[in-house]
Amino acid sequence: MLKAIKAEVIHVSVGQYDNGDWYATSTVPWLAAEGSSPSNVMQTIKQIAPALLGGLCLEVPFELKWSMEDTPK
Repeated sequence: MLKAIKAEVIHVSVGQYDNGDWYATSTVPWLAAEGSSPSNVMQTIKQIAPALLGGLCLEVPFELKWSMEDTPK
């Protein structure tokens, strides 16, 4: 019988600073980004995240689960 490998879930929160810049932080301490737009920080996280595979951190596949924080008014 084959055993299914469950993907790790990495939670990523995207928010905006009071000065208008954007950030993304995750449950992996060093996986974070800052930029000029939500899409900019999300793209940066998507580019950095593959470094988690292999000998660095995770031995199993993973998925990024996104959430938006309330932005300043």
